[in-house]
Amino acid sequence: MNNSNPMAAEFLHYNRWANLHLINALLELTPDQLASTAPGTYGSVYATLAHLVRAEASYYKRLTGINLAPPFSWDAAPPLSEIKAYAERTSSGLVEAAEQMQITDAIQRDWQEPEWAGQPDRYKAAAILIQVVNHGVEHRTNITTIMAQQGIQAPGLDGWEYMRLNPDQMGA
Repeated sequence: MNNSNPMAAEFLHYNRWANLHLINALLELTPDQLASTAPGTYGSVYATLAHLVRAEASYYKRLTGINLAPPFSWDAAPPLSEIKAYAERTSSGLVEAAEQMQITDAIQRDWQEPEWAGQPDRYKAAAILIQVVNHGVEHRTNITTIMAQQGIQAPGLDGWEYMRLNPDQMGA
């Protein structure tokens, strides 16, 4: 029996690529550029990236029960190179989790925010994958918006750019 789910995993491959492609561009920015923000975005470029990477680790834990703790303290404001290595680890873990998932797989809801009162205690695990991709697009867009407002050329992160830059992965 084949337990892989290549279609779901492909969306997580894209998410991983987009995160790392963006981080590579951010490695070229100055500290002031990383500290910049814009109205309507999550926060500074750096804070938004840190939030995105931390969230992906939490999504991995919700899917697998495994905590991929970073090798640094977030409170110490780690350099982007360390965040990148951690993002590679967590996003690779998400791809692997997606490859093994079946549409019927479920997770126990362990979050208790007030807006979830009265909601089911179990959800399809695929819902977390939807959140991973949506959350990534949202916050990568926050970052590229800030970059554009600073006059900084942001990398292309859309599906077309993914296809163009990954012909071995996306070519038929």
